[in-house]
Amino acid sequence: MGNHDQPLTASYKTQRPPWIGIWSDRTYTGRPEWWKEPGGKDDLVRNGKLRLVRSRYDEEDPDWYDRKVPDGTSETGPLGLDRSKHKDITKKADTPGDFAEFQENVYKNSTQFKRLAAAFELSKEHPGIAVSPSMNTLSLTEKSRLGTNSIFPSSMALWGPRFFDSPLNEGTFWKALAAMKYTAILMIPVTMVEIRALGTVSVEEFGPRQFLLRYAKRSVLPLTVAASWAVAISTAANIRNKDDVYNHLYSSAAVGAVVASAKDSVARGVTLGMVTLFAGVFWHYLRVSDTGLQSRVSQPTSAGIWGGPLMWKIFQQGDATVPTTTF
Repeated sequence: MGNHDQPLTASYKTQRPPWIGIWSDRTYTGRPEWWKEPGGKDDLVRNGKLRLVRSRYDEEDPDWYDRKVPDGTSETGPLGLDRSKHKDITKKADTPGDFAEFQENVYKNSTQFKRLAAAFELSKEHPGIAVSPSMNTLSLTEKSRLGTNSIFPSSMALWGPRFFDSPLNEGTFWKALAAMKYTAILMIPVTMVEIRALGTVSVEEFGPRQFLLRYAKRSVLPLTVAASWAVAISTAANIRNKDDVYNHLYSSAAVGAVVASAKDSVARGVTLGMVTLFAGVFWHYLRVSDTGLQSRVSQPTSAGIWGGPLMWKIFQQGDATVPTTTF
């Protein structure tokens, strides 16, 4: 577990001031948001997150002239949070925890469910209703599909283990199975492309049996590499009790060693290890950024295809005015 029995979360070392060298043994003991005006504070940075866009003075800072809505009070933001200041927490992505519990939390804390439950006194045995927890679309999402962010929603995404059903330093075995599951799904189109592009199976012989044989032959190494990466990064996080960018040094080394042994080529192992390291570091910095892997909820300023809240002005061309009487 993380410190004080809290789930381990992604972290990174706060950016150093430019006047302290990379290889200096000096320790900066001042404000972490050294770029802001004197006395200024940045809650995001103080919570150990990476701010990609930094403001040099107050008038350049959106958080200064557009204050954050207090948590739990937003009418349109996800779960009552300011949609312009928080990532979309209605998508699970790398949020550690059981997926069913995550869905239940998103469902029960959505604005629509709270209002309907209060108006109609829904019982605890109610099977659930479709909601839009992020309030950014007219289409509603079934309770069983909440938390997913796939382009084409499918129940297949809910099958089997998931990588972040637990923090990075827990459930190493299940993380290996989850990585293999994702790789196995990816290898389906890869095998199809390989057969078509290289002609490894002739048109006359092609069929389900030949495809499965080729799929099994092509998938052995990728599945092994995925499992070794997951085991290495989870083990490193468990031993170090940290979810930081340095864990990817160990996972990329494991990937390189597996490829080098399987292909009997050190050059291939080193190359794939470096690619894995670069991709892993990029992935980690996305996780610790202010928008996370989920990104922010889209802003409902134009109302999509409906034209926006001020579209009525375009149609007000004559003497008639928009009625103001309400019933």
